[in-house]
Amino acid sequence: MVITHERRRASVPSTAALTWSALASCLGLWWWWQPQRYPFGPGEGKTFGTVLGVVPEAAVPPALVVAGGWGLVASGLAALRAPSRAVTAVVVATAVGYAAVFGLVLPGIQPLSLVGYAMAMLGPVVLFGTVVAGAWRWRGGPWAVGAFVLTGVLAWATGLADAAVLRRYLDVIIGTADKAVPPAVLLFFLVGGLLWGVLGARTVLRATTGRPVPGWMQPEAAARWGRVAVAIAAACALPYGLVRLTWLTPWPVGGSADLLTAEPEIRLHGLLLGLAALAGAVLTTGLVARWGEVWPRWVPVVRGRPVPVAAAVVPGTLVAGLFTVAAVPLSVMVVASGSPVLLLVFPFPVWGPALGAAVLAYALRRRGEAGRTGTMGTS
Repeated sequence: MVITHERRRASVPSTAALTWSALASCLGLWWWWQPQRYPFGPGEGKTFGTVLGVVPEAAVPPALVVAGGWGLVASGLAALRAPSRAVTAVVVATAVGYAAVFGLVLPGIQPLSLVGYAMAMLGPVVLFGTVVAGAWRWRGGPWAVGAFVLTGVLAWATGLADAAVLRRYLDVIIGTADKAVPPAVLLFFLVGGLLWGVLGARTVLRATTGRPVPGWMQPEAAARWGRVAVAIAAACALPYGLVRLTWLTPWPVGGSADLLTAEPEIRLHGLLLGLAALAGAVLTTGLVARWGEVWPRWVPVVRGRPVPVAAAVVPGTLVAGLFTVAAVPLSVMVVASGSPVLLLVFPFPVWGPALGAAVLAYALRRRGEAGRTGTMGTS
């Protein structure tokens, strides 16, 4: 029974990579059949911060079809129960290449903007709904709901988020949705790069089954360096959030007071983005907190149950990938603009790797605590 469960869990990365590869082939065929649907024409790639803007349009669809087709083959080979050394080398080489191209080279900074905007727009609604749904089983539930309601009343009364502002902000959301396709495609590429990176790592682990686990991967060691990584990653989220909070004052940092007064929807959007960053700092601390292992009481349905490792690792890995990929174009932008202070507000070169390390430590610690074998397994 345990062996069956382990095999099923080990097949998840190969299945995910296979699915992504199939979708990539379909996307390439769609662009090949309908070239007018291709969103990264000459010059447009610069708008979305991707090298696809300098690649000939006619070359991308067939290349994507071939890449997806080979991905189907390689992910199928990765699913073999006892792959040979040659097969392992092919899978790992494919994973490294796909992780580099789709995960690092192509995405640019726009996927991060898309996810950040989605969190700013939907995060408060989801959080409020979750707290309301779980309040009846939580002693502090009524107080939390009351705090949300009071915040809403104050925002409405002060004009920060009254009917007119919300209506104009809705227009901003609609305008953003109209332009979301290219960043969504780049996000799809990034997800593929991450999936192939995970599959490559899993393949290497399978090839080293039975060998002693390195000391730094032991749960106790991971807990130590994981705390340091969490502290760094959480601290990296603070500058942007705190800068956005200054937009509540007459002296906004990074914005014009006159503009924010004339277009209050911009103020609301900036504040929501800042709050999303601060919420990210809080969620990051969950990687070393008790509520990162057991669902807290205010979460409905699953309260008191163990948090699945994937529930923290999957979104944490995605966000770490977004920050890491955005670090290069941001650094180029900073050099071009001559404003090094931007790296203090957006410390992606440190933030991404630190968050990635924190997520890895969490996974190692949770896996190790679930079963201490002392050998490198496939789970």
